[in-house]
Amino acid sequence: MPDTATGFVLLGIGMLVVLGIVFAISSRGGAPATRPTPPRGVHLPGPSALPVVLSLGGALMGAGLAFRAEGQLANPFIAIPGLVIFVAGVVAWVRAANHEWRDVEHGSHDDGSAH
Repeated sequence: MPDTATGFVLLGIGMLVVLGIVFAISSRGGAPATRPTPPRGVHLPGPSALPVVLSLGGALMGAGLAFRAEGQLANPFIAIPGLVIFVAGVVAWVRAANHEWRDVEHGSHDDGSAH
């Protein structure tokens, strides 16, 4: 088996392991009452460019896998910036969601009206 195929097999096995762990954690039987519920006033966030940023990062990572030199798993000049953009987008999205949650918990959005 060529090195490229070995790399893709290892990548696939890694993805299956991660998905298996996520499935095992999410399928554990837990009482629904123990899960946190959003405070009153949490609503959908406003328009954001973060989904576009994640898509751009994913597209660059895919292009890095597609446009590679012979014998390489990926083109590092395309895939690494894509990975950095993707991770930065995920971090920004999680921070924005946490900020919204904290704002609502402290009452700045809790006016009782529909948003």
